[in-house]
Amino acid sequence: MKAVALVSLLPLAQFMPNLAHAQSTATDSAFDGAYVGLELGAATSDGTTDYPVLSGGNVNATFDPDNGRSFGGLVGYNMQRGDWIYSAEFRYSNMSHVLQNDAPDPERREVLDFSDLRGRVGYVTGDFMFYGALGWSWSRFRVHPSRTFKPRDSQTTLNGFNIGLGMEYNVSDKWLVGADYTYRDLSGRFDDASSDSDIDLSTITARVAYRF
Repeated sequence: MKAVALVSLLPLAQFMPNLAHAQSTATDSAFDGAYVGLELGAATSDGTTDYPVLSGGNVNATFDPDNGRSFGGLVGYNMQRGDWIYSAEFRYSNMSHVLQNDAPDPERREVLDFSDLRGRVGYVTGDFMFYGALGWSWSRFRVHPSRTFKPRDSQTTLNGFNIGLGMEYNVSDKWLVGADYTYRDLSGRFDDASSDSDIDLSTITARVAYRF
Protein backbone atom coordinates (compact mmCIF):
# COMPACT_ATOMS: atom_id res chain seq x y z
CA MET A 1 0.00 0.00 0.00
CA LYS A 2 2.86 2.37 0.89
CA ALA A 3 4.58 1.53 -2.38
CA VAL A 4 1.44 2.35 -4.36
CA ALA A 5 1.12 5.68 -2.54
CA LEU A 6 4.75 6.56 -3.21
CA VAL A 7 4.38 5.73 -6.89
CA SER A 8 1.24 7.87 -7.14
CA LEU A 9 3.07 10.82 -5.55
CA LEU A 10 6.04 10.71 -7.94
CA PRO A 11 4.33 12.71 -10.76
CA LEU A 12 3.28 15.36 -8.21
CA ALA A 13 6.83 15.60 -6.86
CA GLN A 14 8.12 16.11 -10.40
CA PHE A 15 5.45 18.74 -11.10
CA MET A 16 6.07 20.92 -8.02
CA PRO A 17 9.51 22.29 -9.07
CA ASN A 18 8.09 23.14 -12.50
CA LEU A 19 5.16 24.95 -10.85
CA ALA A 20 7.48 26.92 -8.58
CA HIS A 21 9.64 27.89 -11.55
CA ALA A 22 6.57 29.03 -13.50
CA GLN A 23 5.37 31.15 -10.59
CA SER A 24 8.81 32.71 -10.19
CA THR A 25 8.96 33.48 -13.91
CA ALA A 26 5.50 35.07 -13.79
CA THR A 27 6.35 37.43 -10.93
CA ASP A 28 10.00 38.33 -11.60
CA SER A 29 10.74 41.14 -14.03
CA ALA A 30 13.53 43.52 -14.89
CA PHE A 31 10.84 46.24 -14.77
CA ASP A 32 9.97 45.50 -11.13
CA GLY A 33 11.11 47.84 -8.34
CA ALA A 34 11.96 51.48 -7.61
CA TYR A 35 13.54 53.77 -10.20
CA VAL A 36 14.83 57.33 -10.63
CA GLY A 37 15.51 59.16 -13.86
CA LEU A 38 15.70 62.28 -16.01
CA GLU A 39 13.46 63.63 -18.77
CA LEU A 40 13.98 66.05 -21.65
CA GLY A 41 11.25 67.08 -24.05
CA ALA A 42 9.13 69.53 -25.98
CA ALA A 43 6.09 71.39 -24.61
CA THR A 44 3.05 73.06 -26.15
CA SER A 45 0.24 75.02 -24.50
CA ASP A 46 -2.89 77.05 -25.25
CA GLY A 47 -5.97 78.38 -23.49
CA THR A 48 -7.38 81.60 -21.99
CA THR A 49 -6.10 83.63 -19.05
CA ASP A 50 -7.49 86.33 -16.79
CA TYR A 51 -4.33 88.08 -15.60
CA PRO A 52 -3.18 91.32 -13.89
CA VAL A 53 -1.69 94.17 -15.92
CA LEU A 54 0.54 97.11 -15.01
CA SER A 55 -2.09 99.70 -15.85
CA GLY A 56 -4.39 98.23 -13.20
CA GLY A 57 -7.11 95.61 -13.10
CA ASN A 58 -7.10 92.38 -15.08
CA VAL A 59 -7.37 91.44 -18.73
CA ASN A 60 -8.87 88.27 -20.20
CA ALA A 61 -7.15 87.03 -23.35
CA THR A 62 -6.20 83.91 -25.26
CA PHE A 63 -2.93 82.18 -24.38
CA ASP A 64 -1.05 80.83 -27.39
CA PRO A 65 2.66 80.74 -26.48
CA ASP A 66 5.70 79.61 -28.39
CA ASN A 67 6.59 75.93 -28.30
CA GLY A 68 9.02 75.36 -25.44
CA ARG A 69 11.14 72.78 -23.68
CA SER A 70 10.98 70.85 -20.43
CA PHE A 71 13.75 69.29 -18.34
CA GLY A 72 13.35 67.49 -15.04
CA GLY A 73 13.49 64.39 -12.91
CA LEU A 74 11.23 61.49 -11.96
CA VAL A 75 10.91 58.81 -9.30
CA GLY A 76 8.58 55.83 -9.18
CA TYR A 77 7.92 52.24 -8.20
CA ASN A 78 6.76 49.32 -10.40
CA MET A 79 5.00 46.14 -9.30
CA GLN A 80 4.56 43.28 -11.77
CA ARG A 81 1.74 40.74 -11.81
CA GLY A 82 2.28 38.38 -14.71
CA ASP A 83 2.66 40.46 -17.87
CA TRP A 84 1.10 43.54 -16.24
CA ILE A 85 2.86 46.41 -14.48
CA TYR A 86 1.20 48.67 -11.89
CA SER A 87 3.17 51.70 -10.79
CA ALA A 88 3.07 55.07 -9.05
CA GLU A 89 5.22 57.93 -10.32
CA PHE A 90 6.08 61.52 -9.44
CA ARG A 91 7.93 63.88 -11.76
CA TYR A 92 8.91 67.53 -11.81
CA SER A 93 10.12 69.62 -14.77
CA ASN A 94 11.20 73.19 -15.36
CA MET A 95 9.84 74.86 -18.49
CA SER A 96 11.58 77.25 -20.86
CA HIS A 97 10.11 79.44 -23.63
CA VAL A 98 6.49 78.43 -22.94
CA LEU A 99 5.62 82.14 -22.94
CA GLN A 100 3.66 84.76 -24.78
CA ASN A 101 4.54 88.42 -25.16
CA ASP A 102 1.56 90.72 -25.57
CA ALA A 103 3.30 93.50 -27.48
CA PRO A 104 3.03 96.45 -27.32
CA ASP A 105 2.01 95.78 -23.68
CA PRO A 106 4.92 94.87 -21.37
CA GLU A 107 3.21 91.86 -19.76
CA ARG A 108 4.58 88.43 -20.56
CA ARG A 109 2.64 85.31 -19.55
CA GLU A 110 4.70 82.21 -18.88
CA VAL A 111 4.37 78.59 -17.70
CA LEU A 112 7.26 78.09 -15.27
CA ASP A 113 7.12 74.38 -14.43
CA PHE A 114 4.89 71.38 -13.77
CA SER A 115 4.60 68.50 -11.29
CA ASP A 116 2.80 65.24 -12.08
CA LEU A 117 1.57 62.61 -9.63
CA ARG A 118 0.14 59.65 -11.54
CA GLY A 119 -0.56 55.97 -11.65
CA ARG A 120 0.51 53.81 -14.59
CA VAL A 121 -0.72 50.47 -15.93
CA GLY A 122 1.61 48.77 -18.38
CA TYR A 123 1.90 45.60 -20.42
CA VAL A 124 5.25 43.84 -20.81
CA THR A 125 6.36 42.07 -23.97
CA GLY A 126 10.01 41.04 -23.99
CA ASP A 127 12.16 44.01 -23.00
CA PHE A 128 9.41 46.52 -23.85
CA MET A 129 6.68 47.95 -21.65
CA PHE A 130 3.75 49.95 -23.07
CA TYR A 131 1.66 51.92 -20.57
CA GLY A 132 -1.18 54.32 -19.99
CA ALA A 133 -1.16 56.87 -17.15
CA LEU A 134 -3.68 58.98 -15.24
CA GLY A 135 -3.16 61.46 -12.42
CA TRP A 136 -3.09 65.05 -11.15
CA SER A 137 -0.81 67.96 -12.10
CA TRP A 138 0.27 71.32 -10.71
CA SER A 139 1.91 74.17 -12.63
CA ARG A 140 3.14 77.65 -11.74
CA PHE A 141 1.86 80.35 -14.09
CA ARG A 142 3.36 83.85 -14.06
CA VAL A 143 2.76 87.28 -15.52
CA HIS A 144 6.22 88.79 -15.84
CA PRO A 145 6.14 92.56 -16.32
CA SER A 146 9.01 94.92 -16.97
CA ARG A 147 8.60 96.19 -13.41
CA THR A 148 6.97 94.90 -10.23
CA PHE A 149 3.29 95.67 -9.58
CA LYS A 150 2.98 94.76 -5.91
CA PRO A 151 0.90 94.25 -3.82
CA ARG A 152 -0.96 92.35 -6.55
CA ASP A 153 0.36 88.82 -7.02
CA SER A 154 1.78 88.16 -10.49
CA GLN A 155 1.95 84.37 -10.02
CA THR A 156 -0.61 81.62 -9.37
CA THR A 157 -0.75 77.84 -9.26
CA LEU A 158 -2.83 75.96 -11.81
CA ASN A 159 -3.91 72.36 -11.27
CA GLY A 160 -5.94 69.65 -12.99
CA PHE A 161 -5.91 66.10 -14.31
CA ASN A 162 -3.29 64.54 -16.57
CA ILE A 163 -3.50 61.59 -18.95
CA GLY A 164 -0.69 59.99 -20.91
CA LEU A 165 0.77 57.16 -22.97
CA GLY A 166 4.31 55.86 -23.17
CA MET A 167 6.76 53.05 -23.66
CA GLU A 168 9.97 51.90 -22.01
CA TYR A 169 12.78 49.61 -23.13
CA ASN A 170 15.20 47.76 -20.86
CA VAL A 171 18.73 48.46 -22.06
CA SER A 172 20.03 46.28 -19.21
CA ASP A 173 18.89 44.89 -15.85
CA LYS A 174 19.34 48.36 -14.31
CA TRP A 175 18.92 50.92 -17.09
CA LEU A 176 15.89 51.82 -19.19
CA VAL A 177 15.06 54.38 -21.86
CA GLY A 178 11.62 55.48 -22.94
CA ALA A 179 9.26 58.04 -24.45
CA ASP A 180 6.17 59.65 -22.93
CA TYR A 181 3.29 61.86 -24.07
CA THR A 182 1.21 63.61 -21.39
CA TYR A 183 -1.74 66.00 -21.69
CA ARG A 184 -2.76 68.25 -18.76
CA ASP A 185 -6.00 70.22 -18.32
CA LEU A 186 -5.09 72.99 -15.84
CA SER A 187 -6.94 75.90 -14.23
CA GLY A 188 -6.44 78.44 -11.46
CA ARG A 189 -7.11 82.09 -10.63
CA PHE A 190 -4.99 85.15 -9.99
CA ASP A 191 -5.86 87.37 -7.02
CA ASP A 192 -8.56 89.90 -7.94
CA ALA A 193 -9.32 88.08 -11.22
CA SER A 194 -12.98 87.55 -12.03
CA SER A 195 -12.50 84.22 -13.81
CA ASP A 196 -10.06 81.30 -13.97
CA SER A 197 -7.07 80.93 -16.22
CA ASP A 198 -7.60 77.70 -18.18
CA ILE A 199 -4.75 76.20 -20.17
CA ASP A 200 -3.85 72.90 -21.77
CA LEU A 201 -0.24 71.79 -21.38
CA SER A 202 1.18 68.88 -23.38
CA THR A 203 4.67 67.40 -23.31
CA ILE A 204 6.51 64.81 -25.38
CA THR A 205 9.58 63.63 -23.49
CA ALA A 206 12.45 61.19 -23.76
CA ARG A 207 13.46 59.58 -20.48
CA VAL A 208 16.33 57.57 -19.05
CA ALA A 209 16.11 55.90 -15.65
CA TYR A 210 18.03 53.67 -13.27
CA ARG A 211 16.23 50.84 -11.45
CA PHE A 212 17.30 49.72 -7.98
